[in-house]
Parts: sequence; structure tokens; C-alpha cells
Amino acid sequence: MRPASGCKLFGAYQALGGIQDGVVLLHSVVGCNFGSMSLHVAQDMRDIRQTCTVISDSDVVFSGEASLERAVRSALELFQPSVLFVVSGCVSEMIGDDIPAVLARIPHEAPLLHVEAAGFRGDAARGLEAGWLALLPLMKPPVPRPYPRPYPRSDPRPLVNLIGLGMDDPHAADDVEALRAMLAPQAALGAVLSRCTLEEVRRAPYADVNLVLRGKGRELAQAMKEYFGIPWEELDYPYGAAGADDLWSRLERRFGLDYHQARAELDRQIAEGAGKAYRYLQALYGMPAAILASGPRADGLRRFLEQELGMEVVCFARREELSDQEDFYRELRGSEAALLFGSSFEQDGADELEIPLIRMDYPVFDEVCLTPRPHLGGQGTLHLLEDIFRGIMNGRTLKGALYQ
Repeated sequence: MRPASGCKLFGAYQALGGIQDGVVLLHSVVGCNFGSMSLHVAQDMRDIRQTCTVISDSDVVFSGEASLERAVRSALELFQPSVLFVVSGCVSEMIGDDIPAVLARIPHEAPLLHVEAAGFRGDAARGLEAGWLALLPLMKPPVPRPYPRPYPRSDPRPLVNLIGLGMDDPHAADDVEALRAMLAPQAALGAVLSRCTLEEVRRAPYADVNLVLRGKGRELAQAMKEYFGIPWEELDYPYGAAGADDLWSRLERRFGLDYHQARAELDRQIAEGAGKAYRYLQALYGMPAAILASGPRADGLRRFLEQELGMEVVCFARREELSDQEDFYRELRGSEAALLFGSSFEQDGADELEIPLIRMDYPVFDEVCLTPRPHLGGQGTLHLLEDIFRGIMNGRTLKGALYQ
């Protein structure tokens, strides 16, 4: 059996590591620290805000609580974080370390939060949910309950939070800025979980709506609705013009906004850029493709490929719903897929079938991006097209489907 995603600890790390002035302390063995860091460094080697207790054999026998206390004190002194997240892995949970008791006896100004993330208790999707939900106690409503809606703010524009973005999701930082530009000037982007500061987390209750990437962050969104009265709705990753239209339509219905000028400008920008390669665009019509990605990215990409490029998705799986990746590979081998959209982990499948791999899902650790390259908005759509064309042209063999 070959799992299609990581364990619960990797998911919690993805959710909590995105708090940009916080630090993640893994109370686990060295492999957890190395594994999570190895998937992160390709995104930004300057931004390493994690450490680990590196549980030893003696900790397993005599308890790891002393090692944890030393590590917490050291992390607070060295990093001076706004918040410290202690994420417990398999070993610390199996030996029964009392982590809340350890944290309670350490004097501190920054919040210390424990998130249980033992791999035997769930996969990465469960870890993401646990990590995001752990942020709820950090949120500070501006007034006591019951909370009036909307909160009084100096900016009268609707304020929109986005929930469901992982720290190291491909192009995440650039996509956040693209989303900010897509909402403006009619609406403003609030907290992006998890690509924000602690202060932005604290101000998250000011939002008028939480937009949730489908299937990700539902527990936090529902808790924020119950505690703060913030409504929420789900959407797929807004690739292309259809994805942007879906995003704008939701805001228009909810707030009475008008994005018709933004739609016209997006269409103009895409047409002007893509028109330079219209012959290649024609070659994509009917081309069979395969997708293995997290739910909102998989569904959003499928919409883009089929509705806007005329491609045919013949093999499709949402990563969190796939218990064994070999099931997807068996379907892929029996398909006519000419290219595969996925993560760096799918390179072996692409190599076996000698088809291009377009990396667009977490994790991507074998590509480096040094310049802004969003995959959303007008420029982002052109960047995504460039990635598709580049992957096809760099393919090891010329499969007939690529040039039909």
C-alpha cells in the first residue's frame, strides 16, 4: 500500500507553519523534523521557523517531558516568536507525555498552544483541520458576545477571509496577492489561513464572510460561525476565468457588488497573452489528461482544463479521498492520459508512462521559483498555460495525443 498523502503531523505543520511570526516545535523524532523541513526549504530557505525535541531512546524510557521543557524554553529565547505551536507526533503520544502540564509551568508572554498530530491518529487532511482549529483561541472579537454583524470598521468594504491554503502550497504567496487584486477595490482580503501573521489571525473575526477552499478548513469555518456569527461558503481553487467568475459571483450575490469591469479586463488579459500561442491552444483540444491533487485544486483545475482549454480529464482523483496511490496509477496506466497534473511525488508515475508532469499540488520540492508566478488571475492563467506548454514540449517522447 502506498498512501497518497502525508500523516497528520505534516498536515498540522502545513496549517501552523503559515503563521509568519510564529514557530512550530515538533515534539517528535528527528525524521519528522527532517521530512517536514525537506518539503519546505524549496519554497523559501530563509524562512525556517521550526525546531524539534528529537526524542531519544532515553526519552522513550523515562519520558520526554524534560526534553520538551528545555526545547520550549530554548525556542522562546532564540526565536522570540509571537506564538509557539507544540505539535506532538507518534512517539510522544505513545509514551504519554503530559504536554499541557509542561507548557503550564513555563513562564511566557507569547501564547503556547499544543496540537496533537500523531500519524496513527489521522492523515494530513486531519492534521490540517486540527491545526486550523487550534487557531480559534487566538482570535479576539472586538466586542463581547453576542457579536453584532457587521463589526464597525474604518474600511466600509466587505472583508473576506480565506481558509484552506497550506503554508507550502505551490505558488501560495503569489496566489494570495493575485486574490487580493481580484477582490479589489470592491472588497478587501482579510486573514488567509495559513499565510498570515498572528495579528491577522486575531482580527479574523472582523470578516464579513469566510471563503473556504472546498473540503479544507470546514471545522474552523463552522466554529467561527458559531462563535462569531461569520457565514462561510466553499469554492474550488479559482483557476482561470471560470474560477474567477465563480469567486466574483459569490461576492456579488452576497454583497451586491459589481465585477463586470474586472471580468472584461481578465478576459482581455488572457486573450492578449494566450493569443500569441493560439496554435498550441488548438492542440490542447481533446487532449487526455490526468489529475491527482487535493480536492479544491483538483476540482478547480478540472474545470479550467475542460471548460476553458477543451481538454479531456480521463483519470481523476482527490488526494485526500485516495487510500492507496497505486489505485490511481492502475487507472492511469489504463488510460490514454498524455500529461499528468500532480505533485513532485507523482514524478515516478509520469516517468513510468513517459508523460509530462505539471507540478501544481503540494508538495513541490524539485522546482524553484524565484520570481512572482501566481496561477490565479490574468497573469496567473498565462503562467499556468506556460507551465503546461513547457511540460509538453520538454516531454521525453512525442506521444501522438500531444499533437493530434
